[in-house]
Amino acid sequence: MQSPPSPERNGGPKSLRPVRRPRWSRSTTISVLRLGLLIGGLVIITDLAALAMSERTVSADDLATIGAVDEILNYVLFALLGVLVVRETSVMLSGVVAGFFASLLDAIVVSAASLMVPPTPPPDALLLGFGRNLVIGTVFAGLSGVVYALVQRWSGGRRSRR
Repeated sequence: MQSPPSPERNGGPKSLRPVRRPRWSRSTTISVLRLGLLIGGLVIITDLAALAMSERTVSADDLATIGAVDEILNYVLFALLGVLVVRETSVMLSGVVAGFFASLLDAIVVSAASLMVPPTPPPDALLLGFGRNLVIGTVFAGLSGVVYALVQRWSGGRRSRR
């Protein structure tokens, strides 16, 4: 006669299927889309403001300064997006997805706006700007989100807010 299987340490029988926790829940998707839309909207506003200011300027130095300030603001906003999304969702790579979504929105709107301006840019320049926007948003939001998650992990997890 065989003896019954031995119970696990917690007293219950051993489960045949491991319990899997979903890594990407519906609330994560909603947070990614919500914050991506919000920060993407801010990036769109800064890009369109820079585009409007660059049309009014006559100096090459002013044009370079406007472009540099616009780039810095884009970097900061995308990095903020990555940190906010990972902080809210606790999923390390959610910053990459949010950055891609926000930069896709930004690239579509800015490309459409530049097509409406009288000196229409050549298709190569338009495609280069579109791709550059996607890369900047995805990389900066992704890297900042991953760095935030790693710092949280190394520092012992979430801290209580007071």
